[in-house]
Amino acid sequence: MSQYRAFAIQHTRLFYMIRISFVMTAILLIVRVFELPYGYWALITAVTILGTIPFIGGVLTKANQRVWGTVIGGAVGLALFLVPEQYHWTHHVLFLGALLVAMYFTQEKYAYAALMVAITIVVVAGGGPADFDAATWRILNVAWAAVFSVLSSVFIFPSRATTHFLYMLEQFLQQSAKYYHQHNQHMHPNGNPDPSTPFEPLHADKLSALIDQQQNLLPHVQKETQAHSNLYTNILLIEKRLYADLEALISTHWDAQQGKDKISDMPGLMETKEALALQFQQLAEQVANKSVNAVLLEDISLLQLIPKGHDELRDDDSDISYFGYLWLNREMARQFAHLTEVSSKLFRYQ
Repeated sequence: MSQYRAFAIQHTRLFYMIRISFVMTAILLIVRVFELPYGYWALITAVTILGTIPFIGGVLTKANQRVWGTVIGGAVGLALFLVPEQYHWTHHVLFLGALLVAMYFTQEKYAYAALMVAITIVVVAGGGPADFDAATWRILNVAWAAVFSVLSSVFIFPSRATTHFLYMLEQFLQQSAKYYHQHNQHMHPNGNPDPSTPFEPLHADKLSALIDQQQNLLPHVQKETQAHSNLYTNILLIEKRLYADLEALISTHWDAQQGKDKISDMPGLMETKEALALQFQQLAEQVANKSVNAVLLEDISLLQLIPKGHDELRDDDSDISYFGYLWLNREMARQFAHLTEVSSKLFRYQ
């Protein structure tokens, strides 16, 4: 990953505030220089579109719903001005009915658009049948400010959810390699701790936090990459499986298991596990460079290990732990291969 991109990800809020400052300053200058009536509605529009969601996908979605909500609400509100001014009570009754219908749909799929319809109806027609000029200006100010906010988000230090997602994938792989390596060192025959020392299990808390952040980003990622959004979903699912396997592996007190000796004595196990940890680190570097080579199952040495002959495995209790440990490691290897396959497809489409 380039130094600028890494800096931009680590200082997202700084670039967000720069973008917001530019948009607000530009809109305020336009409103004041051209003395636009009800210009504060342009500022309100920028705040609602750019607020809370800094990513392009979220901004486009909110802007799209806001514009359509404003158009529909404006059309309904302007239609109320067809009621003659002397029938002002009819205007108010229809206004209340339209408002209630719009509020009903705020509990449906396009809740934000419905809310904008309701707000626009209030803005346009809430002042009564004599407020037509103000209604027109409010609609125009919302429309041009929405377009300006979207263009600013796209071209002024744009923040893409996909970039953040992939950066967290890179961090996930680096942390996985680190946890796995620590576990391997703990399991090494020459690195066993003092038996009298209380067992303190490792926990992959950082992996869990990264997955939670990626889960929050996923809706915005899907909006930015609709054609290939399933690949990002699959990557997150694989990460969750890897986290579950690794968490079980590093949090279990294997020294207390009856199969511990069989695990330690298996030829080549330690070397192949360390090779897999290295492959995790290499994949992180490939993700950073946006060029991933798919790894085949037969290319992972851990999956080529063959346990000892069944004639030597007659202790059921030790066998359970022994094969359970092998299964967790092999399952991690399989999920790793799957992750390289999906990631390689993703970068081919970019």
